[in-house]
Amino acid sequence: MARIFWVTCPKCNKRFYCHSEELLHKKIDLLCPYCGIYFPQEQSPKIQE
Repeated sequence: MARIFWVTCPKCNKRFYCHSEELLHKKIDLLCPYCGIYFPQEQSPKIQE
């Protein structure tokens, strides 16, 4: 089973999930599927593992 984490977008404040092994704690910008912005994980107001 794939491990995921939940991220809140800093722009639209909607929550979406990402694949943990590929993205969590890596220097890769995330893409919000709702508003289309790219942002570093550090800018997210909430990350839930």
